Amino acid sequence: MVRFFKKIFGGAQPSIACFGRTDTGRVRSNNEDNFAALVEKKLFIVADGMGGHQAGEVASRMAVECLIEFFTADKLRKIKENPAAIQYELLSAFIKTNHTVMEVAANNPDLFGMGSTLVACLVDEGFAYICHVGDVRAYLDDGYVLQQLTTDHSLVAGLSGTENGIGRNIITRGIGFPFAEDPEFHRVALTPGSKILLCSDGLWSMTSDEEMHSILERADSPEEACDNLVSKANEAGGRDNITAVVIYC
Repeated sequence: MVRFFKKIFGGAQPSIACFGRTDTGRVRSNNEDNFAALVEKKLFIVADGMGGHQAGEVASRMAVECLIEFFTADKLRKIKENPAAIQYELLSAFIKTNHTVMEVAANNPDLFGMGSTLVACLVDEGFAYICHVGDVRAYLDDGYVLQQLTTDHSLVAGLSGTENGIGRNIITRGIGFPFAEDPEFHRVALTPGSKILLCSDGLWSMTSDEEMHSILERADSPEEACDNLVSKANEAGGRDNITAVVIYC
């Protein structure tokens, strides 16, 4: 199963082009990833669900829907060009989303223990504001290097700073579980031609940073970049669901 979304925003403001694609991969029978790419809101999201009996898919879908509902057009107008307000609202959105998912899981035995990793990016006036929990990632490609902006909230990353080995899939911060620490937040300056990649671990665990950078640089469009990123992960084995959202700023 493959799902994708494409929108392009132009007009008086600096244009943004984006594309998102999610794929089940070659091993899993269902896709627990979800994403959104809302250029009119300049809001981009990737969620990777956790939990059996379809609960992970429910959790990731709820996480994406909660963030979309939280960031109304009115709220976005109020926080525009206000970095402190954007940070506050992104953190508030994650906290509210977490409470919502936990409440639903507590009241439905079939969804008990469901959760999701989650990364969200808001673009505003030459900056990307990124908030995340778990091991979904955000990258920035400035045309020269591909920089990982986020830190994996996983057992192995916390212990050793590596991404491979036992414990990689044990998440230490996620939606659906009490936050021991606040979600991680970053504010990153963008330059003309910058590209942002949001992705689930089904992509980054199967492809190297060099491969992803090469694909982003050679692609003529966000759609081509997403197609090639997903294909590369599947060629490497596709052991997990694969999701990529690429934003041209």
